[in-house]
Amino acid sequence: MRRKQAAIAGPATLDVVIVNWNGGDDVLRAARSALNFGARPIVVDNGSTDGSADRIELTLPGILVLRMGHNAGFSRACNVGAQAGNGEYVMLLNPDAELIQGGIADLVRAFERDAQTAIVGPRTVDAQGHQQITVRQFPTLPTLFLYQLKLHRLARWIRPLRDYFMVDFAGDSPVPVDQVIGAALAMRRRDWEDFGGLDEGYFLLFEEVDLSRRISARGRTSLYWPYVVVRHLGGTSFRKLSHLRVQRIWNASLLRYARVHLGIPAAILLATTIPITLVVGALRDSGALIRGRADRFCSYVGG
Repeated sequence: MRRKQAAIAGPATLDVVIVNWNGGDDVLRAARSALNFGARPIVVDNGSTDGSADRIELTLPGILVLRMGHNAGFSRACNVGAQAGNGEYVMLLNPDAELIQGGIADLVRAFERDAQTAIVGPRTVDAQGHQQITVRQFPTLPTLFLYQLKLHRLARWIRPLRDYFMVDFAGDSPVPVDQVIGAALAMRRRDWEDFGGLDEGYFLLFEEVDLSRRISARGRTSLYWPYVVVRHLGGTSFRKLSHLRVQRIWNASLLRYARVHLGIPAAILLATTIPITLVVGALRDSGALIRGRADRFCSYVGG
């Protein structure tokens, strides 16, 4: 791993860890937003080939950029980035997300509200400013099984999925929740270290669910905090992967989560759904390929 020479110079209140894998200009916006928030960004580059890590170093020369040299996975990169800092608080911020409202003082108030709070998740909006529901109940065997059958798009009409996705969540006031999903989440550094950060057995996906579950098991809580707002574009890195590749990553993380938190029998039952998910992923890739060829043909004819 190569480290840019702009090393950590002194203590900070908040270190914002941003994991980059071919994040283009999005990751630059994420880092700038962390600076504007009053935090210290730490960018961990997972072997990007699009020049995004170089652009960060050239455009924002004071930022620490850690180059893993390969794609070590999201969990591993987050742990490396957090370990490189020394701020009292640690935030994980997706490369396609920006902190757009609030500041460090607003975030600290969330932790001061209740000593049992271990994770704080901000309000999240999309590019048009519409709220994204970024809280969940803990996944159960029924909800994961239904999800694997690709019924999540019907969640509004299926009670276990409706409850899991918290479809009726208002999001206008602070409230303890089972989990906040990981476009942005913050912890006290001492808690981050006490719980061991993210489980590096998760290459990508389910890592924040696992962390929230471990925290809950020890009597601590996660808090939704709407006084800090993040804009989340979504999919910057995923768009560069095939549906089938994403599904394989999802399945591996799902089975690990099930084994650890739901038990071996649950993991075996969920494993029976994997062929269905892979077929769906392959069909989606085929559909995208056909649409792409059709678009190119129409463009050619029209030109």
